[in-house]
Amino acid sequence: MSFIVLAVKTVWQYYAPTGDVLRLLDVFRRMVNDSIRIGLLNDASSLRRLSLLSYNQLARYDSPSYYKLCAISRAAGILAARKKNPSGEGFPPRPRTPSDNSSSHATASRSRVED
Repeated sequence: MSFIVLAVKTVWQYYAPTGDVLRLLDVFRRMVNDSIRIGLLNDASSLRRLSLLSYNQLARYDSPSYYKLCAISRAAGILAARKKNPSGEGFPPRPRTPSDNSSSHATASRSRVED
């Protein structure tokens, strides 16, 4: 059996965004934040429900509809991740790693020995 290995070259590139790009990013951030606010007020995290609730509210932004829909989609993803978190705040907890599991087993075995 033979394998083909492809080499990938990466380069570092400095990029200083223009004022126009920064303004577009700011508008997008505000649209996402407005969609999140609307979703939280109406307990909506599905893309369909959030779209129905917030699309008309985003009409005040002078932006193409594609960007509005992308902002709503991003907000729906953030709200869905927030919903999965057991505490109900922020993002879901970090996934456990194998090193996390080994430390919990060691703690559990120590407690059994002490009993």
